[in-house]
Amino acid sequence: MMKVAESVLAGHPDKVCDQVADAIVDEFLHRDSHARVQVEVFAGHGAMMISGDVDSRADFDCAAIAKRVYKDIGYDDVVEPFVHLGTTEREWAALVSKGAACEPAICHGFATAATREMLPQVQVFAHALARQLDEARKHDEKMRWVKPDGRVLVVMDGKEVTHVVIFCQHDAGVKVQEVHSGMLERVIRPVIGSLDHVKLFVNPAGPFTQGGLSCATGQSGRRGASDLYGGLVPHGDVALSGKSPDHPLRAGSYMARHIAKSLVASNKARQALVKLVYITGRTEPIIVEAIGDNGADLTSAIRGVFDLSLDAIVKKFNLRKPIYQSLATYGHMGRETPWEQPTILS
Repeated sequence: MMKVAESVLAGHPDKVCDQVADAIVDEFLHRDSHARVQVEVFAGHGAMMISGDVDSRADFDCAAIAKRVYKDIGYDDVVEPFVHLGTTEREWAALVSKGAACEPAICHGFATAATREMLPQVQVFAHALARQLDEARKHDEKMRWVKPDGRVLVVMDGKEVTHVVIFCQHDAGVKVQEVHSGMLERVIRPVIGSLDHVKLFVNPAGPFTQGGLSCATGQSGRRGASDLYGGLVPHGDVALSGKSPDHPLRAGSYMARHIAKSLVASNKARQALVKLVYITGRTEPIIVEAIGDNGADLTSAIRGVFDLSLDAIVKKFNLRKPIYQSLATYGHMGRETPWEQPTILS
């Protein structure tokens, strides 16, 4: 079966918004580790709207953080943020203070023994290419013509890569052949290796000289497939960026991944899919399900092993640290994080 996965660069408009949202979450947590934050970011054509609900004693300039993030990504044009953060509704704040979910959340976790990262191979390639391209832009003197915006698409048939598609923003003066050869030799080949029988597409629509928020729009939370498992397994209505660690989507998604990895690491299955469903007002999920190879029900193997209450998840993984901007690019899973350390099951 053909499998497809996409990863977007740090300068893609949607990812710009994710990074701004999570930079704001990080700043709140840095100043107030028990801050409760739910921030959304929408931006385009030089303007940026930052809005959401916050319950925290911290106070700082969100607009300045947004400008810093945009500049640090590599853009030199001007973006004008507009910030409107409201205080959390009293009823919602009371629920969360008791460790209950503030809203419903359908969380999926997946793991496979097929790769070291325990992620689908096609997604591993997509993220690796996106990271390689971003690193080349920042550090390779021969790739200084690369600009921040872009995306990567990888197609695999079984264990073989069949297609690689790269959209790469670049300086207006660079020649098409230089773009193609640079992508081939300094990005694609170092990641994929042999390119025999691989169809390559680099900027298939032609030159890509304008990008970012000067000419396009972005929104936080629109890259759920890229953030998680490449769209190859269910990922619910996940928008992790902009949410504090006690939000059920963030805490539940990390725990679901941890359980899936634990099942695979414990040789309970070659691949595992875990579902946790939280509802408003409850501290623990109302649905817990674990599926292994060929649809085998593994739910009994995890019952009583993991504390799935939101407060327990936050404490187990030490989630009140300001780590989230660093996770807003190249996926939240398969990284050096506490939820990636499996529990070995008996």
